[in-house]
Amino acid sequence: MKAKLFVSKLNQITKALISMTPAQREVVHQSIQALDTEIPIDELFQPLFDSKSQCPHCDSSQFKKWGKAGGIQRYRCNSCSKTFNNKTNTPLARLHKSCIWVEYAHCMALRLTLRQAARVCGINLKTAFLWRHRFLQAQAGKNDDKLSGIIEVDEFFLAYSEKGNKTLGSGQKARKRGGDIDKRTKEGQVAVLLSIDRSKHMIAPILSADTSSEISINLTENIEENSVLCSDGAWAYVKIAKLKHCDHKRLINGEIRVMDNIYHIQTVNGAIANFKAWVNGSMKGVATKYLSNYLAWFKESSAKLNKRQILLSAYGRQQYYGT
Repeated sequence: MKAKLFVSKLNQITKALISMTPAQREVVHQSIQALDTEIPIDELFQPLFDSKSQCPHCDSSQFKKWGKAGGIQRYRCNSCSKTFNNKTNTPLARLHKSCIWVEYAHCMALRLTLRQAARVCGINLKTAFLWRHRFLQAQAGKNDDKLSGIIEVDEFFLAYSEKGNKTLGSGQKARKRGGDIDKRTKEGQVAVLLSIDRSKHMIAPILSADTSSEISINLTENIEENSVLCSDGAWAYVKIAKLKHCDHKRLINGEIRVMDNIYHIQTVNGAIANFKAWVNGSMKGVATKYLSNYLAWFKESSAKLNKRQILLSAYGRQQYYGT
């Protein structure tokens, strides 16, 4: 198609899209996605591999092509003489059946359980479990998003869990999933700090203790100066707001819920309720050792990553949260 004709048709399409309702534009978007052909896995990862362009064993930039194995290009380093492919030393290394990773990533985008995902993809339950945690490994514990504008923050607690262990290392008796823990105390619970700004950037670090110093360590560096920090009445946030020159809105439980019709912590509290309902409901509880993985999955879901973005995020060379 000639350039002038293409520009003319593009302008017509743009005008038509502008005149549509949001619902009609969503139908068009879904139709385009349905026509979109799948990119082979190695072609999907190759641009990220090329951008780093170094040996994953010794970081040398001097390497050459070294044949193919299973149709996948291999390379040989001139410095350390080791061979590798574009997935070596990534969370996806040595995983098989890459032809159905996209389908499994779609299952993760839909938040399917292990049994549901295994049935959809035609894989073993153990394979579904392995893939889930490999797909989340690269982003687990990453909380480097920068929060700005109106920022909401709050902590929440989950019962410490050794789900899946044959023997309990804590010396406690086994309990039913989700409870029989005294919520009036913090003993036997894991603290998580959740903070979201109005642009949907999110951090969710696990705290080693629910203390002012621990909150400060995990939040201060993520807040841009001159933002507006909305929190409950905890004094830890007063110090952080002062340090970062932020306007601080303290929403005291039972006294003030919304200030100036815009400042509140309802968004972050809604996200906390959503996460708890998901992990204790659909997921039947999660082991504490995997909690950072599920927080990463929750962040991906909140950012509405599609199946390709989930795979690129799993590859570990680039982050896809936020905008």
